[in-house]
Amino acid sequence: MQSANGDALSIKTIDLQDHSRVLAILTTAFTMCPLLRWLYPEPREYLQHFNGFIKHYCGSPYSSGAYLNDGDKGAILWDTAGEKRDNTSMMEFLLKSIPAHRRSETERVFETFGKYHPHQPHWYVTMVAIDPIHQRSGLAGHLLRHATEISDAAQRPVHLEATSPHAMRLYAQQGWSVLTEVQVGGSPPFFPMLRQPKA
Repeated sequence: MQSANGDALSIKTIDLQDHSRVLAILTTAFTMCPLLRWLYPEPREYLQHFNGFIKHYCGSPYSSGAYLNDGDKGAILWDTAGEKRDNTSMMEFLLKSIPAHRRSETERVFETFGKYHPHQPHWYVTMVAIDPIHQRSGLAGHLLRHATEISDAAQRPVHLEATSPHAMRLYAQQGWSVLTEVQVGGSPPFFPMLRQPKA
């Protein structure tokens, strides 16, 4: 696979020994994420709770997620059909870790997200992360194509939530369709999206 500037890209399926590398990519990439920074607006809170958020939100993606093994520039995490996240545990973690004034709106945001998850077997992309100094260089598209090649081969629809209009447009280019816009109180707008498998 080639990057936008013609350099070869190596994409590797992650395993448990890659945990610290992947966490470093995610922590760096999501400093500007509208959802994460709405939940944790203060830098200290973000750094203190980000690892816990990933643990509760992403579940155990190792051996099903993938990351760029090219200077650790990006990562993508997903759950395959049949892997169920513990939403109760996730909400308990969120409500304990976010600012008190944001708890009610946060519950409503994630409850609404849940309403748009497909009922049929599907895959769920939880994280698409590119190191900020490498963003908007085509790397996210490479990771998404890697994931969709696998999901197409398995003939599984893929669900995700875009956390910004830019991310929504990026996912749309790779075949995702917007299901709705979610905006609660003072939250940014979020966009649940679904991609049907290609034959």
